[in-house]
Amino acid sequence: MKKQKPDNLKGFNPFNQLPQEIIFTILDLLNSNPLDIKSFSLACKSFYAAESKHRTSLKPLRQEHLPSILSRYPNIAHLHLTRCSRVSDTCLSFVSHACASSLRSIDLSRTHLFSASGLLGLALNCNNLVEIDLSNTTELKDSAMAAVSQAKNLEKLWLARCKSVTDLGVGCVAVGCRKLKSICLKWCLGVGDLGVGLLAVKCNHICYLDLSYLPITSKCLSPILKLQHLEDLVLEGCFGIDDDSLAVLKHGCNSLKSLDVSTCQNISHNGLSSLVSGAVGLQQLTLAHGSPVTSSLADSLKKFSMLQSVKLDGCLISYDGLKTIGNWCASLRELSLSKCSGVTDEGLSSIVTRHKDLRKLDITCCRKITDVSISRITNSCNSLTSLRMESCTLVSREAFVLIGQRCHLLEELDLTDNEIDDKGLKYISRCSQLSNLKLGICLNITDEGLIRIGRGCSKLLELDLYRSVEITDSGIIAIAQGCPGLEMINIAYCKDITDHSLLSLSKCSRLKTLESRGCSMITSLGLTAVAVGCKELTKLDVKKCPNIDDAGMLPLAHFSQNLRQINLSHSSVTDIGLLSLAGISCLQNITILHLKSLTPTGLAAVLLACGGLTKVKLQAEFKWLLPHRLIEHLEARGCTFQWRDKVLQVELDPKCWKLRLEDLMP
Repeated sequence: MKKQKPDNLKGFNPFNQLPQEIIFTILDLLNSNPLDIKSFSLACKSFYAAESKHRTSLKPLRQEHLPSILSRYPNIAHLHLTRCSRVSDTCLSFVSHACASSLRSIDLSRTHLFSASGLLGLALNCNNLVEIDLSNTTELKDSAMAAVSQAKNLEKLWLARCKSVTDLGVGCVAVGCRKLKSICLKWCLGVGDLGVGLLAVKCNHICYLDLSYLPITSKCLSPILKLQHLEDLVLEGCFGIDDDSLAVLKHGCNSLKSLDVSTCQNISHNGLSSLVSGAVGLQQLTLAHGSPVTSSLADSLKKFSMLQSVKLDGCLISYDGLKTIGNWCASLRELSLSKCSGVTDEGLSSIVTRHKDLRKLDITCCRKITDVSISRITNSCNSLTSLRMESCTLVSREAFVLIGQRCHLLEELDLTDNEIDDKGLKYISRCSQLSNLKLGICLNITDEGLIRIGRGCSKLLELDLYRSVEITDSGIIAIAQGCPGLEMINIAYCKDITDHSLLSLSKCSRLKTLESRGCSMITSLGLTAVAVGCKELTKLDVKKCPNIDDAGMLPLAHFSQNLRQINLSHSSVTDIGLLSLAGISCLQNITILHLKSLTPTGLAAVLLACGGLTKVKLQAEFKWLLPHRLIEHLEARGCTFQWRDKVLQVELDPKCWKLRLEDLMP
């Protein structure tokens, strides 16, 4: 006879006795995996309620879900609406009332439809709002800035590419938001000296200021450099700034720690010499794509004792310039020489032998350096955590052994398009802290070297094997077994990869990105395994995988509920398979070029059913074969179409391509 529970234990839940602080601590530990949090909240009513109170950040997919979501989560402080392509004033009004006391930051970048009215409600009702991101909302005008100016406690404002905003709008912000600390005006082409000058005069607490590509001149620099708390100043692409403009630095800007004057062709060593007396605390300097780096320019900066990071990407650089950098009194931690013409073994060696505390070094496309440089780098800078050396084609296979022998602290290593072989990988596998490894277009590596990496680099998170054509299943299986935390792998055009690789990768439960373009031997069987095992998958590229068909789409639709981006071009997926993807509410970006069995009728049904789509890439022919009203309807819903003018590979009866919108719309 079954034993009965005592009456006093019926309905008893021991978890109800736990203090809320303990439950919140458990939730903090689960934050890295949304699926774990979901499972936790569904365990019992008390956990469901606790998770609702604990959550402070939201990234909803669609604006129509906001009322129910915000009703469940009353303590939202950070709201990211970037995945909602259309956010109306009504939506913002609801947010401003539901989160009136808790909201601290809202991200509206890349969203549309709302106006100054919606922003005004946020500014007036949400008294604790300290950050607004309006980047890429190109339709907003000065009236929107007048609304934002009512947010009296605002500290951070991002307006990148708001090209319709002018000095008048920025002036409103300057007058109304006196507590502003960080502002980005990058590519706000209607803003000039007047607006920037008003910000500098009215907002005395600014510490971060991005003025990239603004039509400003020296007129606004004087008030800017009087800001007592200014630490980061970005002047990238400000062509009106020249040597005379920087002369105002001589009067002092002791708080400045980071200066970016990249793509400023009118700045030479004469202008930079002003930094020496005015910005003595400078720690990071970016001069990328600017004037040639000569000994005079380098010499003008030699007195910066606190300088730690210098970025010279894309500059013409002389040997004397490199040698002078080597003689600086500062001990550099980061140096970027990506695509710098003029970098030689002798010049680079003069730097690394003096700056032995380097942590990050970028010598991408420095095609003149040889084994000599690698020997000097690894011998002097064995504390490197990041080394990027893509396309250093004169470096021989033997040199890569030195990296593994001497630089055991490496976390990031980019060896794309180099001569490294299995012996080099054998020694690099000693870098046990490695988390990001790029081996794209490395034609000399095989499974033997990759097996070594799998055994030695258990912390690997990202692996790029793009077009490393000698890699087969054995190497991928070793990586999957040895690197269980893998989050991204690119095996595109590794022609010998089969389903065995995908079956092994399905054990990597944290995998988020799988790029297997051109792997013609993988099938829907392998894709099914990945869908079942990798529930955090967000990006999938199976372009030119002809054996991927509808059988692979159904498991994706069921298990891969976090999938946001997929490329199915040149596969064997049909209308039916595409339609099954409508069950993935997260799906936003889809590329479907050259699907032989795709019909206008099926495509229209798919586009209507996938309600969260924000970007679709299609052949140009479909632009004329789909009803115009359908395209307008989808664009109004927030979907952007990219049409590719490629010839269809199949012949279809034009009579079958006629379609009426009324046949599809409810």
